[in-house]
Amino acid sequence: MRKNIPFNLFLIFIIAILFRLWFIDKPEGLWNDEYVSWYIATRNNFGEFISDMLKNCHTPLYYIYIKFWLLFFPDNDYSLRISSVIPSLLTILVMFFVGKEIKNSKTGLLCSFLTAISSFCIYFAQEVRLYSLLMFFSALALFSFIKICKNYSKIDFICFFIFNALICAIHTLGIVYAVFNILFLFIYLYKYSEEYKNKLNNIIFLLKYLSPFIIIAIFLTPFWYSIVFSKSLSQFWSEFSISKILFTFIDYFSPIQSNLVNSPDTFLTYALSCTFLVFAIIPSSIAIYAIYKTIKDKNKLLNYILYVCIAFFTAIILISLTGKMILLTKYTCEIYPALILLVSYGLIISDKKHILTVIFIGLNLSYLYFAKDSAPKRGRSEGNYAAVSLIKTSRLKAGDIVILTYYDVDKFERYLKKTDEYKFYSINKFNFNNIMFDNPNYTETIKQGKIIYKDYFTQFPNLKLISKIWRNYFLKIKKGDRVGILFLNTVSFLSNENIQDIVDEETDYNKTPFIFLAFSNLKNNLLYAMKDDFKIDTITQSGDWTLFVFEKI
Repeated sequence: MRKNIPFNLFLIFIIAILFRLWFIDKPEGLWNDEYVSWYIATRNNFGEFISDMLKNCHTPLYYIYIKFWLLFFPDNDYSLRISSVIPSLLTILVMFFVGKEIKNSKTGLLCSFLTAISSFCIYFAQEVRLYSLLMFFSALALFSFIKICKNYSKIDFICFFIFNALICAIHTLGIVYAVFNILFLFIYLYKYSEEYKNKLNNIIFLLKYLSPFIIIAIFLTPFWYSIVFSKSLSQFWSEFSISKILFTFIDYFSPIQSNLVNSPDTFLTYALSCTFLVFAIIPSSIAIYAIYKTIKDKNKLLNYILYVCIAFFTAIILISLTGKMILLTKYTCEIYPALILLVSYGLIISDKKHILTVIFIGLNLSYLYFAKDSAPKRGRSEGNYAAVSLIKTSRLKAGDIVILTYYDVDKFERYLKKTDEYKFYSINKFNFNNIMFDNPNYTETIKQGKIIYKDYFTQFPNLKLISKIWRNYFLKIKKGDRVGILFLNTVSFLSNENIQDIVDEETDYNKTPFIFLAFSNLKNNLLYAMKDDFKIDTITQSGDWTLFVFEKI
């Protein structure tokens, strides 16, 4: 068996590499979150670099990682995506040792293989975001947790606290995970290790090993302060619902990724489709059964690993209920390696392991290969290059006006050349409060907007808004000049009739995100403002972007 392990791992790595490099060059370019990663990492001024990180919603280590990556590798989209492939592959290697340490080599190989074909891992291995690197650190922290509980090594203790500190340094929610990880490790050692029971009563011993974690926590205090008091718009994408919990678990173990950005409103309606039943419900049910078998085996160490997962996930739900964040699967990456371990162990010890493992792997692999929306094939429909390509291939010329909605022009500069001398204006998610509502209080707008401006959405056309748009953008336009207006369809898809119906129905109004109402209303009024003095030149679409080009008549 031992002679076969390196070869089996080699085959697993080949499969993992193929899935992670397949369709990695996304033609739509970097989408907003990826663009933020690149934008912050490429700030040459140290003060701007720190300032931009403080304004962002995540702690700084990932941006430092990308900054170093770009010192040695080219600054293009393909290279940036490879920066996530590397830690994803390393996670597969670590998961082999995790499984082997907890039981045997077969468990290690299954852990590696399930990680290699995980759609959740593959998707983020192609994303210029922190989640692939975060899963790598989480796998290392898990391995150290197991090693400490089994071998009580000083070096494992040091590694454990360093890896937890790194998790805090890369992810805002990492501090929640690290606290539970350390807490349950100490409880386990206190209950089951006579050697460490006495040591854990010694404050000097605790401070000695907690020091890396404490240092990182103190260093990151300004970031957490900035995040806690940030004026984020993210909570307006969606309301919390039980469905999000179900979709999150589905994302862990099925090839259908439903909760990457925002999940459907109701689980039941979505779950009744044949494809979802076969490729999401069945593999997820097998995973639940495997975790049940793990619990039933009464392995104390695995039970404590499960306690960490439950505590962390519960905390994330509670944070989501405050409206500060949306419950998305990617925000729970820290527990994913542990869940893979729990499922792998349960499958290995199950008396039905062969048929269940074959079904689980078969469904995941077949969807990955054949489905058009599988993890490696999924494009980045909000990619900024798709938007820029619409502008460049239109009949707009230098000096023509381009109105950007939802994002400012800095989100497109990577793909714009200096020769693209359009006159850009932006009505975006950080200034729409002034332009649409004449309200300079941004916090009030995003927190109370649905209450304050309900009547606003019943006014169409909004002559006051249209008059302001004309004064600001269109007064000096001459006959024959063109104007381009770029819309992000995912936030401005409601017609005026849709909005009126939503406003009239209280239940619909309460569950419709304010951001959708505001930017759909903006789109409808912008298009209405053009109807008398402009004619439509072209309407083009790419990904989630639509560009309307008008000519002055």
